[in-house]
Amino acid sequence: MKFAIGTVSEARLPEMSQRAQLVEKLGFEQLWVADERLMHNVYVTLALAAQSTTSLRLGTAVTNPYTRNPALTAAAIASVDELSGGRTVLGIGAGGGLENYGLERRRPVTAIREAVHAIQRLTAGERVDVGGEVFSFRGAELNFKPLRQVPIYIAARGPKILELAGEIADGVIVGGFAKPDGIAFAKAHVERGLERSKRDWADLHRVAWLYTSVHPDRERARSAVSDLVVASLVTSRPILDRIGVELSQALRHELDQADWILTQDLTHRASTSLDDGLLDSFSVAGTAAECAAKLASVAACGFDQIALVVQVPEGSTPEEQIRLIAEDVLPQVGALGVPA
Repeated sequence: MKFAIGTVSEARLPEMSQRAQLVEKLGFEQLWVADERLMHNVYVTLALAAQSTTSLRLGTAVTNPYTRNPALTAAAIASVDELSGGRTVLGIGAGGGLENYGLERRRPVTAIREAVHAIQRLTAGERVDVGGEVFSFRGAELNFKPLRQVPIYIAARGPKILELAGEIADGVIVGGFAKPDGIAFAKAHVERGLERSKRDWADLHRVAWLYTSVHPDRERARSAVSDLVVASLVTSRPILDRIGVELSQALRHELDQADWILTQDLTHRASTSLDDGLLDSFSVAGTAAECAAKLASVAACGFDQIALVVQVPEGSTPEEQIRLIAEDVLPQVGALGVPA
């Protein structure tokens, strides 16, 4: 089992470079950087990480086909891949919060399918001339020789995009499911995609994407993940009953009143109504021992990598969280029989 760190690029760029060095020094396999909101540009951050590390794998987790044309994404990731000596992975998903930028999340399954096929061909050095339902490429070709075809992982929680990952991707990033029911749901849909393309699990790298916070005061850690758990509930609404998630009457009323439209105000209000079952369904949060036990249970579900998306408790820093995970949590995971 390999472990990775997921982060946003919220700090000054020199600090992000130092964060990448710390992740590598502490023995993590990979650093995933979000392409989210208007943070520092993900490819600038990855380029800095590439220059400041030697073996750390680097990836987007995740970009989307709406904020950047897939041809531009292909050029960007191929550039970082060249700089890093072939250490990149492109994580791609359907995106969220796009309405803030006047963008419509149109036909996400088709958009991702067309984007993946185009990026695969472009980073393989091919000329792309195809008219799709969402994207059209006429004579698109990278104006430099790419180092190699960059691996592409599709991130998802919903059934159709999970199936697409199994069908066409090099890897799948299972987004946010932290209990067996959710993970089993995801694997069942990925397997449908594998069967569709006549592939098997050996053809697909499997990543668990887990919102993670560690603190001796478990309530402080759990508070740090609460906003993202609310977001996960809202965006997983169509499948909650299929992954064994039950809402309290008070929380369901709160979400119904808001028409399940995620806003900052709703997130803060609803986060106070989360019980332990909901927090445990979509996060790994608590003391080091609690987090280690949870990670061991996720590892037993058949992943190749667990990406720990650090959420910072009050009074802590991302770097302190990364150290706590490496020095306090992962040794206990190993003691529970999970090989690093």
